[in-house]
Order: sequence, then structure tokens, then C-alpha cells
Amino acid sequence: MRIIYVDTLFVLNLAINYLLLLVTAKIAAVHIARWRIAVGALVGAVYAVLAFFPQFGFLLAAPMRIVSGVLMVLAVFGSKRGLLRISLIFFAVSAAFGGAIFAVSLLGGWTPSPSGHLFVPINLRVLGITFALCYGIMTLVFSRLGRDVGAKLLQIEITRRGKSVTCTGLLDTGHSLSDPITGAPVIVVEMDAALPLFSAEATTCLRKMNSPVDLLQELEATSDGGSLYLIPYTSVGVAHGFLLAFRPDGLRIDGREKSHVSIALSPTRVSDGGRYTALVNGGTL
Repeated sequence: MRIIYVDTLFVLNLAINYLLLLVTAKIAAVHIARWRIAVGALVGAVYAVLAFFPQFGFLLAAPMRIVSGVLMVLAVFGSKRGLLRISLIFFAVSAAFGGAIFAVSLLGGWTPSPSGHLFVPINLRVLGITFALCYGIMTLVFSRLGRDVGAKLLQIEITRRGKSVTCTGLLDTGHSLSDPITGAPVIVVEMDAALPLFSAEATTCLRKMNSPVDLLQELEATSDGGSLYLIPYTSVGVAHGFLLAFRPDGLRIDGREKSHVSIALSPTRVSDGGRYTALVNGGTL
């Protein structure tokens, strides 16, 4: 008779779930707070423990396992775009890791339990090696199958008037927009991603999505008035356009401090798949 300790089961699942969610965030190129990953891992660990009690046997059904996975993804990535893509990556990573552990265990002489529980008595060393191999393979597969093959994604932290936001940016070699007055390179950030940097009254104005010229006039009456200006640009289908812009109080790209860079606000998305919310001018690096 195999004895399974609840505390061991809980800690093991908590650690595995944390790593799976961390790898999912890495592959999906989504910046997420570690505490949110911990919450998602906790959801999965509680589910794993409950499923071992007879009165909760229904949790072992395939639909309930899918539901638990979805709840984990929502707990961690619920506020992010491209949620379907992130969910598929999570399930693919989980399946790859689970399959690898199952295969290694069978090779080691382990016999599956007829009860349907998938508790595998495997030592931590083999667990770590298996996870590292799965991580490398899954990262390689998704990097090649991703929409932006070869793209370089950067973590951007913008600070303005005591407020900060962090987002993922794509290094766009074709993006050469610069401030016409100072010549500073411009990073284009989606409006929604930058809204936490502004006051409540300014946010209300920005959400209207009026023309940049009209927005600038409306913003003059708010506490943010005078800190924004217009940057002219041209693109395919736009001969003469304007973007609202500001100079951040602080800017970090992949942890490195940057100065003399302007931030322009895009009223539309800069990525169809939601992998990034900013376009980084190569001149900033």
C-alpha cells in the first residue's frame, strides 16, 4: 500500500505548478508579477490535494482537470491580452512535462495506480532534469512557431509622476520615429498600457479616443495639462498624422536605465497577437 502525505503532495504540486506557469509566461513573452504566479500555483496545488480525497473523486474527471488548468491561467494571466494563446501554451507545456515524467517513471519500473491518481514517486533530481529538458524543447518549438519569429522582445518600465507601468516591447528595426524638436528616439506604447501613468481625469479624456489634437486641448484642463505634446508621423495609409507624447521621468529597458527618450501613445494595438504592447525604436538601445 502506497502512503501519500498531503503536505508532500501539496508542496510538490505547488513547486511544479509555479515552474509551469513561469515557463508559460516566458514562452508567451508576458511580463507578470511573481506573486500572481504563486497564486496560480496555489490554485493548482489545492486542486491536486482535494482530488485525492474520496468525496472529491469527481475532480479527477477530464473536464474538471481542464477547468482547474483554466482557473490557474485566469488567476495569473486574466488581465493579459491573447489569453487563448497563453492558455494553449500552458496546456502544451503541462502536457509535455507530464508526459516526460510519465515516460521516465515507466522506464524506472513504476506502475500506474488503478485508482486513476497520477502521483509519481520520482526523486527531485530526475524531476529537475526532466523539467529543464522540457523547458528547452518547448521554448525552441514555440520560438519557431511563434508569430514573430526572430523578434526581440524587451521588458520596458516607464515612470511618470510617481507612477510606473511595465510592458513588453518589440524591437522594431523599421521604427525610426523621433522627436522633431529634441531628436530623441520615440517608443510607441498602446494607450491602454500607459493609462495607469495618468490621473483619473486625464484617463477619462484619453479613453474617448478622439483625435490627438482634440485630446491635447481637453487635457489642458486636467492636472496632466502641459506635460503632453504632439509628434507628427507618417505610415502606410497615413500621410500626415499625430501621436500624443510625453517625456518619462524614468525609463528602464531590460533593467537598463535610459534617458532622452520620448513615449508616444498609440490609440490602436501595435500587435495582433498581444505578445507586446510597445514598439521600441532601435535608437534607444
